[in-house]
Amino acid sequence: MLLYMRGVNRELPLFLVGLTFAAAEGGARLHLSPLLVSLAAGALIANLDEREGRRIHLAIQQAGLPVFALFFAAAGAGLKLDALVTVGPAAMLLVALRGLAIWAACRRFAPTEDPRLKRYLWMGLISQAGVTFGLAALVSRTFPSFGPQVEVLIIAMITAHELVGPVLTRRALLGSGEIRAEEAGGGA
Repeated sequence: MLLYMRGVNRELPLFLVGLTFAAAEGGARLHLSPLLVSLAAGALIANLDEREGRRIHLAIQQAGLPVFALFFAAAGAGLKLDALVTVGPAAMLLVALRGLAIWAACRRFAPTEDPRLKRYLWMGLISQAGVTFGLAALVSRTFPSFGPQVEVLIIAMITAHELVGPVLTRRALLGSGEIRAEEAGGGA
């Protein structure tokens, strides 16, 4: 990938989409998870060449919308919502426990130089998604006996985090004085 970026240096978003398909096909034949291969490749490039890592990030943003739309459509089509009745209460309990653990860890381990960190950092760490959706789908495919229920549990948790996380992040930014209410698009 770095050789292509340094040598050819054209149509990087298209190249990345093609490389993703190649990773998926090659990964299946080699019994490797394309998701984990891509994650490892991205981490490696970002650490080997920070400038190229930023270029890849920008290219993924440019090509990402149709890819993400297809991914979420496929993930949603395979989702067993009847399992939500079973795993919903467990998902909410895990969401609450995760939130409490993040809050406690931030209160205990946040740097002391800025007291706002101990008070507000946890709010910015609640949202999660991204690779977690892919890992949930991987669990479902790998363990067909119980994987679909685990996938629904994980997606229910992510959904709750994505609903609450941005609100908490905004409150943290306002409360810490990093932004004013006018900048955030409304009153406090």
